[in-house]
Amino acid sequence: MRSRSINPWTRFALTVLLVAACAGLTSLGFWQLHRAHEKQSRYQAFSERHSAAPVAFDTIAPRTPLSENLWRRLSVRGHYLDQHIVLDNRSHQGQPGYEVLTPFVADSGQAVLVNRGWVPLPDSRNTVPDTLAPADPTTISGYVGPEPTVGIDLDARAADAEIMSPQVFRVQRVKVAGVESLLDRPLWPGIIYLDAEALGALTVDWQLPGDGSARNRSYAVQWFAMAIVLAALGIWNLYGKRRRHD
Repeated sequence: MRSRSINPWTRFALTVLLVAACAGLTSLGFWQLHRAHEKQSRYQAFSERHSAAPVAFDTIAPRTPLSENLWRRLSVRGHYLDQHIVLDNRSHQGQPGYEVLTPFVADSGQAVLVNRGWVPLPDSRNTVPDTLAPADPTTISGYVGPEPTVGIDLDARAADAEIMSPQVFRVQRVKVAGVESLLDRPLWPGIIYLDAEALGALTVDWQLPGDGSARNRSYAVQWFAMAIVLAALGIWNLYGKRRRHD
C-alpha cells in the first residue's frame, strides 16, 4: 500500500523551516564558540596581569578605570586603620566564619579596602572576631579584585551594617560605596586581596577564576549535534521516504 505523498508546496515550506531551524541551531553553536574565545582572551589577560611583577599602588592614575587594573598585582606602602568590615557567612574547609576587610591608607593618602582573609566564627555571633591589624607602617602586596559577589544584595548604605563594636562592622555583602559611607572616608574603587605572607594577613586561600571556556565549547557541540540530527531526520522524512515509496 502506497503512503500519501507530501504536497510539493508543503514539502518546500517544510524544507525552508528545516533549513531555518538548522541555521538557528548552528548559529547558536558558533555563538557559544565566540563566547569561549572571549573568555579565553579575558583569562589570558588575567593571567598576564596576575603573573606580572607587582605595580606600585601610588603610580596608578586616580581616574584609571578599575577594569584596567582588575587582577593586577599591587604593592602598597602605608598603614592599616583600626576599622574593620567583616563579611558574614564565609566558610573555610567547612567551618563558618568571616572575611575581614580593613582600610589601608597609602603614603599618598589614598585609602583602599584590603581583604585580609578569613577568621573563624566565635562561639557566639555577638562576640567580636579577632580582626586586629598591625598599626606600624608597612608594605603589603596582593591582587586587585572586584567586590565579592556573595551575600544578600542590600543597598549601599551605612544602615545595612551591624555595629559589633566601635571599630568592627558586620555586613552581608561588601560594596565599596557603602563602606565609604560607613567609614566616612573615600576609598579606591577596587579591593586588594592580600597575599598570604603579607603583614596583617589572616587565613588566605583565594580561589582564582578559571577561563570557563570548556562549558561554552560543550554547549557548542550540543547545538551542532542538534542541528545535524534535525537535518538528518528532516531530510529523511521529506525526501528519503519519497524515494523509498517511488
